[in-house]
Amino acid sequence: MISLSKMVTGKATVSRELTYKDDEYIPESLKSLRRSLKPVVVWNVTARCNLRCAHCYAYTDKREELDTKTLKSVLNDVNKIAILILFSGGEPLLRRDLFEIARYSKVPIALSTNGTLIDLNVAERLRDYGFSYVGVSLDGGREVHDKFRGVDGAFDRAVEGLKNLKSVGVMSGVRFTLTKFNFEEVKNVLDVCEELEIERFCLYHLVPSGRADFSMDVSNRERRRVMEYLFDRAFDFDGEILTVDNPCDGIFFCLKLREIDDKLAFKAYEFLKFRGGDRSGKNLVNIDPFGYVHPNQFWWDYNCGNVKGRSFLDIWLKDKLLKDLRGDWKLKGRCGICAYRDVCGGFRLRALRAGNLWGEDPSCYLSDDEITRNLFERI
Repeated sequence: MISLSKMVTGKATVSRELTYKDDEYIPESLKSLRRSLKPVVVWNVTARCNLRCAHCYAYTDKREELDTKTLKSVLNDVNKIAILILFSGGEPLLRRDLFEIARYSKVPIALSTNGTLIDLNVAERLRDYGFSYVGVSLDGGREVHDKFRGVDGAFDRAVEGLKNLKSVGVMSGVRFTLTKFNFEEVKNVLDVCEELEIERFCLYHLVPSGRADFSMDVSNRERRRVMEYLFDRAFDFDGEILTVDNPCDGIFFCLKLREIDDKLAFKAYEFLKFRGGDRSGKNLVNIDPFGYVHPNQFWWDYNCGNVKGRSFLDIWLKDKLLKDLRGDWKLKGRCGICAYRDVCGGFRLRALRAGNLWGEDPSCYLSDDEITRNLFERI
């Protein structure tokens, strides 16, 4: 997760509240997190959903989901090491016991939702049960979003959900998944965020999983154009802009900063050393609706273990792939020769989907010249 706003303006309103409290540019708590094995736990509590999204990673066959008792029991383990629990789905608000489960959390909790079920009563309950942040998916204007989500009226209901969250004082953000169907909608969604005074805009690069595959993705030329637009917009956007699942964004933003403010670029690069890179299996882990643990929420084709038969802590500390992701990466291809590999390293799951876990990330849009020499490591 790359906080573009933090890099170019020093603002990180939502990130600061969720993961660290200091006002320093690189707070000690962030340094400590980088060195620890304390994860953000993305917990898909259900695969059920009221929409039919074209890119859904959680699309799966119907199986028995974890019951309330088991969820509470696993929370005892998760509470010991998590820095944040992000409840997700499917649509997590379809679980009638969601608020009962949330009450058992001893760490900050957040919600990832399509927003269509957040009436004023639900918004008030989210506030009263301690949800520190709610991310609502918007993938374009009304026509594009509804088509993408497979249900007419999804856009209007999501916007209404954002308004209800705002009215009761719950911090919220918009989650936008970049694809070839909506890359021209970024400006429209950012405008909606500013109109509604939403605190965060979070752009997710597509990860092939579930219903999504590489054929839905943008070209790297288009991807770079979108990142250039975000960079320019970040200077006057009244909120926080982040990108997720493409670590080379951080390097690109540093290079863009260097064109206008060399000192700020070096400062941003120092921040990137602690905040950048793929943290899957290090400071990020996923539990799916059926109890299986994965390095991240898009990696459901690899199971680290199941919390119904083993403790979450045992799985987190002993799984071989998780250990490999925490070790020294012997990268190949462009990632292997990249001068920024220790700060970026590519997104490993996307590299795996392209054929090799330790191969190059096909979504890197930096040129060969840009990755040849690290301009931020002073000799």
